[in-house]
Amino acid sequence: AICRSQIIDASLEELGRREMLSLPQSSFALSAPVSAMRGVVRSGLAPRMGVETMEGVGPETGNKVFDPVGFATLGGDETLAFFRHAEIKHGRVAMAAMVGFLFHINHIHFPGYLSPTAGVTFEQLSAVGPFEAWNMIPLLGQLQILWTIAGLEHASECLDPAGHYTKGGTPGNLKFLKKFWDTPGFTKKLTEAQKAEKLVSELKNGRLAMIGI
Repeated sequence: AICRSQIIDASLEELGRREMLSLPQSSFALSAPVSAMRGVVRSGLAPRMGVETMEGVGPETGNKVFDPVGFATLGGDETLAFFRHAEIKHGRVAMAAMVGFLFHINHIHFPGYLSPTAGVTFEQLSAVGPFEAWNMIPLLGQLQILWTIAGLEHASECLDPAGHYTKGGTPGNLKFLKKFWDTPGFTKKLTEAQKAEKLVSELKNGRLAMIGI
């Protein structure tokens, strides 16, 4: 009985020693996939679009990124894409507003009536300030303008076949609106290099228009 208990004790001791020796190996085996997964996650979150590589840097800012407040550090790629989309969109609106403002203050206008029903002519609108001109537009006309703005906003946020601009799409893209984008066809015969140059010009002119307006 004593020999049998000694044999059992020795067997248990040997089994325990083997399990202790196997722990580092199993721990390493478990930690390797975890490390690999961490690497995949980190690589997936790595910036795909740094602010230094974005279009718009030029001699106007000393060929450096002009970001004194540090907006580019507020988030990752999605935040940068959101900022760039907002910059392009606001720049386009500002350019349109500046052109309209210059036409307005120089009394350049369409002939005839804006609204025959309300008796409002384009000449009357041209004779007053911008805010007074807006107030003179009939309610249905104001709603048409706001509805058009809302439609373009919805299209840029929800209807791009290439995807949302924070999910792989291109910020500022409206080319899928074929009846609205470049109706005269200015870009049809341009090369890709020329299109890229025009996009940078649009971005810079939009910045200047935002300052001007």
